[in-house]
Amino acid sequence: MRRMLVISAIMLFSAGVFPAFAAPLKVCLVSGSFEYDSDTALARFKEYLEQNYEADCTLLKADGWTKIPGLEALDTCDTALFYTRRLELEGGQLALIKRYCDAGKPLVAVRTASHGFQKWLAFDREVLGGNYKGHFGEGPTIETFVMPSGKGHPILDGVGKIRSRYSLYRTAPVAKDATVLLTGGTPDSGGRQPLAWTREHRGGRVFYTSLGGVEDFGHRAFARMAANALFWTANRPVARKEPPALEPRMKKEGMLRLAMRTRVPAGTDGADWREESILQEWRAHETAIIVCDMWDRHWCEFATQRVDGMAPRMNELLTAARGAGVMVVHCPSETLGFYQDTPARRRMLSPTPVTPEMVRDVVEPPLPIDDSDGGCPGPEKFYPAWSRQHPAIEIKDGDGISDDGREIFSYFQQEGIRNIIYMGVHTNMCVLGRSFGIRQMFRWGMNCALVRDLTDTMYNPAMPPNVAHDEGTERVVQHIEKYWCPSLLAGELISGLPDTSN
Repeated sequence: MRRMLVISAIMLFSAGVFPAFAAPLKVCLVSGSFEYDSDTALARFKEYLEQNYEADCTLLKADGWTKIPGLEALDTCDTALFYTRRLELEGGQLALIKRYCDAGKPLVAVRTASHGFQKWLAFDREVLGGNYKGHFGEGPTIETFVMPSGKGHPILDGVGKIRSRYSLYRTAPVAKDATVLLTGGTPDSGGRQPLAWTREHRGGRVFYTSLGGVEDFGHRAFARMAANALFWTANRPVARKEPPALEPRMKKEGMLRLAMRTRVPAGTDGADWREESILQEWRAHETAIIVCDMWDRHWCEFATQRVDGMAPRMNELLTAARGAGVMVVHCPSETLGFYQDTPARRRMLSPTPVTPEMVRDVVEPPLPIDDSDGGCPGPEKFYPAWSRQHPAIEIKDGDGISDDGREIFSYFQQEGIRNIIYMGVHTNMCVLGRSFGIRQMFRWGMNCALVRDLTDTMYNPAMPPNVAHDEGTERVVQHIEKYWCPSLLAGELISGLPDTSN
C-alpha cells in the first residue's frame, strides 16, 4: 500500500499536478509609496495577477505616513510584495513588518521599498541585500540586460525585453550573497547598475527590483517578472491560468475606394517621371493597416515631437478604418515585451508559420536624401529610447502586435489579407526597410500603399540635398511612388472607407 502511494505521488508530480498547492497563492500587496502612486500600480497588478494566475491577493494601503491598516494579513499570506517609501511606521506597525522579515518569510520588494521604512533604514541592506544611494536624473529610458545568472532563472522565464522610463537607481555594489539577474543603464549612467536580484534572508527567499513605476506595472513583461518572483519566493511552481480563446476576426463586407498618387516614367531613359492619379478598389476584409514604429519616445527630440503631433490624428483614422472592417497591426519594434501575452500579441502568434516566396524583384536606386548622420537635426546621440507604442494610439483586442515580417505575413495569409496600407515612421528607414516594411512585403507579393501625411523621415536639412525637412520627406515619398507603391492622404483614406452605418 505504501509503495502504491509513493508511485501515485510520483505520477502526479510528473504530470504537472501539485496537490500540495491546490489552493491559490495568497499574496499580500503592501502599498505606501505616495510619490509613485503605488495604490494605482498595485491595484493594476492585483487585477493582472488574479486574472492570469492562481492567486488570491490582499491589497493593503497606507493611511498616511504612520499606519497601514490590516498588516496582520502578513501572518497568513504565502508571500508578500512591498512597495513603500519612507513611511514613518513605528511601534506595533513596524513590529509586524519586522516579524515577517525576521521569520524568513518570502518577500518581493520593488522600487522605493529599498528605502520604504524611515525608522528601519537598515531594511535595504539587512533584508534586500541592497545598497540604495539615490538615483540618476530623470529623462533617459533604462535599457535592461539579462546577466548570465539570470538566463534560465525561473523569475525571468518567459519574460520579454523590459525598458523603463523611470530614473535609474544607484544600487552598486549589492550584497555578496545576492544573485543579480538584471542590470540596466542609460546614456547618462556611465555604466550599468544592478536592477533585479535574489538572495536569502534567514532562510527565506527574497527578490528585489529597482524598476516599478506605475507605467512599469502596465508593462506585461515586468508584470510577468513580478508574478514569477512571487511564486519563486514562495517556492511554488508558477500557476498560470489558461488564457481565454481569441475571438475570431469579424470579416466585414465592403469596398475601399482609394484615390492614390503614383509616378510613371515619362521617357525611356528613366530620368523623368510624371505624376498620375489612380483609383484602387480593395475589399475591407482583405486590407490591413501597418502602424510602423510610432514609439512613445525617440532618441532624437525632433523626431519625438513629430510623432507626438501625428499620433492623435493617426488614432482617429485607425478608429474609422477598424470600424469599416480593416485589420490594424501595430509594429512598435523592439518593445513587444510591453504587450506580452495580450490578445493582440497572441493573435499574431496563432497562425501556422508560412515561408514567403519572393514574387517581385525590384532594383532600387539610392534614396534622394542623405541620412548617414542618423537624420537628427539636434545634437542627441542614438540610444534605444522607446519602451512602447505612443499611448495616444489605441490598441484593441482584435488588432495585432508584432515586429516580425514573417509572423505578420503568416497571419495575413491565414486571414486572406492581400493589401497593406502603411503609416508611421520613419519613411526612409523603418517604413521601407523593416522586415514588415514596404520593400519586403511588396517583394512577397502584397499590394502596398503609403499614407503620405501620416509619415515622416529621419532627415537633417544640413545634409544633402540641403532642403527643408518636409521637402526631404516629400522626396522620399516620391521615391516610393516611383519604385514601390502609390501613396494617398489620410483624408482620401477616410473618404474611401465603405459606409457601415446601415
